[in-house]
Amino acid sequence: MNNITSNHYNLDKCNNCPVRDLSFCNALDNGALEEFSALSKTKSFQDGQLIFSEGKTNEYLGSVILGIVKIYKLLDDGRQQIVSLGFPGDMLGNIIDSEYNYFAESVGDTKICFYQVARINNFAESNPAIYRSILGKTTEQLGHAREWLLLLGRKTAQEKIASFLLLLAEHHKGDSPNQAFKIPLKRQEIADFLGLTIETVSRHFSNLKSKQLIREYAGHMLTIVDYDQLKSLA
Repeated sequence: MNNITSNHYNLDKCNNCPVRDLSFCNALDNGALEEFSALSKTKSFQDGQLIFSEGKTNEYLGSVILGIVKIYKLLDDGRQQIVSLGFPGDMLGNIIDSEYNYFAESVGDTKICFYQVARINNFAESNPAIYRSILGKTTEQLGHAREWLLLLGRKTAQEKIASFLLLLAEHHKGDSPNQAFKIPLKRQEIADFLGLTIETVSRHFSNLKSKQLIREYAGHMLTIVDYDQLKSLA
């Protein structure tokens, strides 16, 4: 994190950002955005690169521009417990804690826009709207986390897997609900994320394929063949 390659956005680049309407900076008008954009730095990550580590100084607040980020905790035995996924427009980190309280790792090619927390605090003295926007984004993501806890605690294995696939399809947002998208996690990671065994995950994927609700291709690509039917199972 200390060697982030600087790529200062100008106003045009911010306005043309693919997640402009989803990011926490969307509350700023053009005047404030031009000033705020000068604080930003972007970095690209390849698959499996560590973005930040639990316990390290909380120096940066990030916004996912491209790709997916795996958020996880390390258990005492060294295993990972995935607690959430960060999609384009999602915020990474916070402006309150002194240390990061989880690990963040890129899944596939990923690009993130970073802002130093100290510089955000200075900027907010004359632009308090950024604090309100960050708070709103935090509340939104906490709401998603509560929904996911409900999924893990109350849904069956079939419902969990259907919900997981619909979550990926929603964030893919192709031109058609039947458009193919990439499954970013390995089967074991999906099992860890959903609180299932890898055998259960594989069995239910096979069941969904046999019912012709999904179709898998090489390169971890998947198409939802019958979106409405899959949604009824979630």
